[in-house]
Amino acid sequence: MIPESLKLLHWSIYVLSLASGVIMAGFMMMVPLLPGYAAQLGFNEFIIGMLVAAFFIGRVVSQFPLGVLSDHVGRKWVMVGSLLLFTVTTAGFALTTGSTLMIALRVLQGVASAGFVVGFQAYVNDRTPTELRGLAHGINSSAINAGVIVGPLLGGILSQRYEITTPFWAGAALGGLCLLLSLTIPPVSVHKPFGGWRSLAPGGDKMRGLVSSVLNFPALSLSLVHFLQMMSLAIMLTAAPLITAKLLSWSATEIAVAMGLSGGAAVISSPFLGRLSDRKGSRMLVMAGGLCFMAFEALMIFFHPGTALTYAGFIIGGAGTPAYFNSFFSLIGDMTLREERGAVSGFIGSFAEWGSIIGSSLLVPLVWLNFSLDTPMGINFLILLGTAGLALLLNRPLKRYFKTNNQTDVMISGDNRDGNLS
Repeated sequence: MIPESLKLLHWSIYVLSLASGVIMAGFMMMVPLLPGYAAQLGFNEFIIGMLVAAFFIGRVVSQFPLGVLSDHVGRKWVMVGSLLLFTVTTAGFALTTGSTLMIALRVLQGVASAGFVVGFQAYVNDRTPTELRGLAHGINSSAINAGVIVGPLLGGILSQRYEITTPFWAGAALGGLCLLLSLTIPPVSVHKPFGGWRSLAPGGDKMRGLVSSVLNFPALSLSLVHFLQMMSLAIMLTAAPLITAKLLSWSATEIAVAMGLSGGAAVISSPFLGRLSDRKGSRMLVMAGGLCFMAFEALMIFFHPGTALTYAGFIIGGAGTPAYFNSFFSLIGDMTLREERGAVSGFIGSFAEWGSIIGSSLLVPLVWLNFSLDTPMGINFLILLGTAGLALLLNRPLKRYFKTNNQTDVMISGDNRDGNLS
C-alpha cells in the first residue's frame, strides 16, 4: 500500500521534492514572460530565440561534467551550488537590460538546472532501495508538475499587479528558499572519497573507468530511448499549442486549461505509477505504457476531433509522462553502481537534450515548411510508438547483460540492479 510505503522513504526525499517543485515554479513563472520582456527591450527575433535556446545549451554542456563532479564531491554540494547559481542568475534578470548578459544568464540557468536535476536523481537512487525508487521519483515528479502548473499563474499575477521584473525577484526568492532546504539534508557517502580538485584531473585509469561506465550497452541503450522521448516531448511542447490554436480555434485560456489538465493528471497519478514500477519486473512495462499514453495524446492532437476528446488526450498523456520518467530514472539507479551513478545520469541527460534541440528547432520547422501544421504530431505519434517498442525489445537483453556481467559488482556494492528490470 502506498501510505505504508511513503513512511519508508527517507525524509530528505520529501525536502528535495519540495525544493524541486518550488524551483520549477520559480523557473516557470519567468518563462512565459521572457519573450514579451525581451520585446519591450527591443530585442529582435534572433535574440529572443537565443534566450530560449541558451537554457538548453547550458544543460547540454554541463550535465555530464556535473554528474561526474557529484560522484567525487557528493550529490548534496552539487545541488547546493546549483541552487545558489539559480538564485543569483534569476535575480540578475531583474538587474540587466543587455541582451548579451541575459543570454549568458540563461546559459548559467541551464547549468544550475542540470546540476540540481543530476544531483537529485543520483541522490534519490543512492538513498532509496530498489523496491522504493519508483515511488521516490514519483513524489518528486508530482512536485515538479505542481510547480509547472502554479509557476505561470504566479508569473502572470505578479507581472500584472506589480512590475514585469517582479516575477524574477520572486523566482530568486524561491531559489533562495530551495537553497536553505537543500542545506538541511544529510549527505550520502560515495565510494570515491574526494581527494582535492587535482583528483578530478583526467588520468589513464580514471578515464578508462569513466568511459566504460557510460559507453556500455545499458547506458547507450537507455540514452537512445531517452533521446527519442525528449525529442517527442519537444515536438509536443512546440507544435501542440499552435495546432490547437489554429485548427481548433482554442484561445490562450483553453490551451492553458489543457496544459493544466495534463499537469494535474501527472501530479495525481505519479506516486501510484511510481509504486507500480517498483513491482518486480514492471519497470520497462510501465515505461512502455507511459510512452503509449503519450502517443495517444499525440494522436488526439493530430486528428483534433473536438475539444472534449482532445482534452482527454492531454489528460491521458499527462499521466503517461510520470509513468515514463519515474521508471526511467529508477532504471538508471538499478543499473549503476553508486560511485558511477552521477556520471551515467549526466551522460544520458546531456545526450537526450540534443533530442530536445533537434525536435523543437529543426524537425518541427522543417515539417511545417514542407508538409502541414498537424504533420509534426503524426510524426510524434510514430516516434513514441517506436520508442515504446524499442524499450520492450531492450528488456531481455538488458536483463541478460546484468545477469552475466554484473553479479560480482552487485554483491560488492550492495545495490540490487536486477530486481525490477525485466
